[in-house]
Amino acid sequence: MSAEVFYAMGIITFVRARADRARRDGFNERGASAIEWAIISAVVVILALVVARVIQGVVEDNSNKIEQGSNTP
Repeated sequence: MSAEVFYAMGIITFVRARADRARRDGFNERGASAIEWAIISAVVVILALVVARVIQGVVEDNSNKIEQGSNTP
């Protein structure tokens, strides 16, 4: 077994033990809240990327129009 697989299995075992302890101790709400924030953050990032792409398209179109207008005799 390679060292990477060995370390990965160790990390997986550790995470499972932490999750089991959290479930047993009743920390499910904190994890659910973290997942909700992660999803909200992902949606905000995607929206920001879409808006940036739209703005980039508008700027490029206007830039091309200006460039074409300045090349006309």
